[in-house]
Amino acid sequence: MLSEFKDLIDPRRLPSRRKYLYYYIVGLVDGEGCFSISIKRQDDTRFGWVIDPVFHVTQSKDQMAILEILRRVFSCGRIIPKPGQEDSVLQYIVDARRNLVEKIIPFFKKHKPIVKWRDFQYFAEIVEELEKGAHRDPEGFKNLLRKAYEISPDRKYRIEEIISEVDRRVGASETIRRAS
Repeated sequence: MLSEFKDLIDPRRLPSRRKYLYYYIVGLVDGEGCFSISIKRQDDTRFGWVIDPVFHVTQSKDQMAILEILRRVFSCGRIIPKPGQEDSVLQYIVDARRNLVEKIIPFFKKHKPIVKWRDFQYFAEIVEELEKGAHRDPEGFKNLLRKAYEISPDRKYRIEEIISEVDRRVGASETIRRAS
């Protein structure tokens, strides 16, 4: 029995073995989770944009125990009110890249989601490439952008606009470098 969660929920309501809890987590993430890659404007960065991976699971406030179980199982992340729905919905969020690389991605490589498998694969590739520093190179940054847009093409900014701005910034910095 998973008695380490007895302060949250009656252990008799939980699966009898940890591996079954992991299967439950995968199902929960398939339904209520998201492997998200945000593209955010940030003028003080080299390319004017950042690629921001976030793993999150959403539940109503009365199901906070489930989110706390996730936080304990993964030993990372935080639980916050969902922006725009603060009174009724919470999110378990992991956005520290180190935790994504060391805890979230290995878990879901071992315990594969069904519905969100494709999203997870892109997410894992992008996070691992960020960890290797691919985003520091203009072409690497643009390749990561393209992968992010493959997961979720409907975004606030068109990818062509972002790539054009990256190219302008790179061209401008090359001009400055040559002049000095």
